[in-house]
Amino acid sequence: MIPQNMVTFIIEKLKETVNPYWIIVFGSTAENREREDSDIDIAYASDIMLGNYERFLLAQELANIVHKEVDLVDLSEASTIFQAQIIHKGKTIYCSDEERKIVFEMKALKMYARLNEERQVIFDDIKKRGTIYEE
Repeated sequence: MIPQNMVTFIIEKLKETVNPYWIIVFGSTAENREREDSDIDIAYASDIMLGNYERFLLAQELANIVHKEVDLVDLSEASTIFQAQIIHKGKTIYCSDEERKIVFEMKALKMYARLNEERQVIFDDIKKRGTIYEE
């Protein structure tokens, strides 16, 4: 896991730039399987939207301080599947609004469940036909 002083810096930097109500560390860092060359995967939920380039620059600022590459993800812009993976396997390092966090989790996981139901019809059809392609 990330040393506490770095966690504090990450939280403070994100609070001053995007004012998130929720910050999650995910990937190898959250799963305690990081290596020396591992990056740090961070997701956040906020009302402030950054463009891709602005988010890239913010990730670079964080990387310069923690001395590791940083992947920075705005949860509201992530795919449904990616949101579900981050929620399931990530570790919250900051939350200023538990109710909003719970609502976000419920919506994301509901969308993920619905997606799986919709995909199941397709998977069942593929299994029945034995091929992905039409014949």
